[in-house]
Amino acid sequence: MKITFVTRWGVQCGIATYTDQLTLSLLGQKHKVSCAAEKLIGIREIPVQSTIPMSRVWDGRKGDLDGIFDYLKKQRPDVVHFQHEFGLMDTPAQLMGIVHKISALNIPVFFTCHTVMTPPSDKAWMFRELLGKVSGVVAHNDDTRRALRRWNLAAKKIRVIPHGTPEGCSLGERLESRKKVFLPEDPNTVIAISLGFISPGKMQHEAVDAILFLVKEGLLDPAKFLYIIAGSPGQGDEQNMEYCRELHRKVEAARAWNFIRIYPTFVPRDQLEHWYGAADFVITGSHPTFYSVSGRSHQEMAYGMASISSRSHLLSDLNEERSLKYDSVVQLRSHILAMVRDPNLRHLMSRRCKQFAEDTSWTNVAKAHVDFYKSVLKKG
Repeated sequence: MKITFVTRWGVQCGIATYTDQLTLSLLGQKHKVSCAAEKLIGIREIPVQSTIPMSRVWDGRKGDLDGIFDYLKKQRPDVVHFQHEFGLMDTPAQLMGIVHKISALNIPVFFTCHTVMTPPSDKAWMFRELLGKVSGVVAHNDDTRRALRRWNLAAKKIRVIPHGTPEGCSLGERLESRKKVFLPEDPNTVIAISLGFISPGKMQHEAVDAILFLVKEGLLDPAKFLYIIAGSPGQGDEQNMEYCRELHRKVEAARAWNFIRIYPTFVPRDQLEHWYGAADFVITGSHPTFYSVSGRSHQEMAYGMASISSRSHLLSDLNEERSLKYDSVVQLRSHILAMVRDPNLRHLMSRRCKQFAEDTSWTNVAKAHVDFYKSVLKKG
């Protein structure tokens, strides 16, 4: 098939990473893929895994989308698939106009809704006016499908296709990994990590507060435990920068640098095997969100990481079977102690995550996308 994605591409953004990994699997299955990409608008550019025809032809911040249609007229794909997120393309009139023009070329239009609200919402134009006119909508899980149905979107238009999970992810040997990232090599030291953007929405402060409490109460031995926060303050935003500084001040005030460390820098893909390989479990937080699925959660499962995670739609794929869920600081403290003290629990969670990662591999997800496209094309 000949498929064109409308998306961010090759930048430090979850939507761009999602499309890159999906594209790579589609190419492996011998499909032809191209990309109508957003222009670089100050976001850090990063290498992509797949090389495809790509042009930066639209600017979401300015509502300048006309280049999408011009690009599609040249490519003439079998299907067009928008990877939609409101922060990228929150321009109702322009977006609906582009979809109308594409449909006039008799090219089926698909949308993946990376964020779904429920009524009432000021985003009603998206779910009621626009999605009703496209050929198909991808929802990442049943909860998201039900949220879309609340907008009276026809069930036949929605296909549940999970967020994909990276394949071939293996952990480095534990002590060797710790050497590579300069962490304690004592095999009796339990290490917990939180990777990803450092921002209030990721709730790193809750984990820090929980650990400081457990150490103060004598429940956690700081000589045998280490918590690592590693990641870039999200997009260099000043609020996130100040949040990172506040985390530093919190740890400094508690004189806790021997058991809590913060590395405010982007962790590249080729170092993940060492960071995850060095750790015993991960702590993954998120504020309550609309219906969405985190690529970071699938990344963790790809490496078979045991996890503690907050209750949020964003982290819904880390369910009770695959993660210790918390919605209070008391639960978070309890789960940290359970993970530290019980290696069998860590192994059980790791095994379940690996199985889910296999089921939702990008290979399987790419095949599901093609099946969806073909089902629509077959109906004419």
